[in-house]
Amino acid sequence: MRKKWPYTLILALILVLPSTSFAQRVGSKLKPFAATKTMAGKDINMQEMIGTKPIMLVFWASWCPNCLHEVPRINQLKKIYGKKGMEFIGINVGRNDSETRAALFIKKTGMTYPVVFDRDLKIIRQYMIIAVPTIIVADRKGIVVYRGHGIPEQQILDKAVK
Repeated sequence: MRKKWPYTLILALILVLPSTSFAQRVGSKLKPFAATKTMAGKDINMQEMIGTKPIMLVFWASWCPNCLHEVPRINQLKKIYGKKGMEFIGINVGRNDSETRAALFIKKTGMTYPVVFDRDLKIIRQYMIIAVPTIIVADRKGIVVYRGHGIPEQQILDKAVK
């Protein structure tokens, strides 16, 4: 009887590894998402931003308790690092959420950064977001310097804006 587990492992790696290579990992070039409008109706052009200014992408949902606690901290970072050229973009993951609930969350928390509602889940698939909050920070050259589930340390943000 032949052992099938090596073949199963190889097949699993063939199926999984290509998808993980597209994740926005630290050291990779940030890829733009296709959305062109924020929930407030303002234009957003990731293509123009990437490689010209630092960017913080904040993936969140209105039902996420940790997201609720992070908004004031991110608003504070926006005050500090926005002056240094960093763009802040919120992305509501759209999963188990609605634009109405997202709008209420934005108002309740006093969110000061623009938000894209990922209605079709295209952005979370592109960036391989599996949990919220997830924060991705890219430096002025468009290189991802942070990806995590919490606020990045000050030294990472300082490095991103240099």
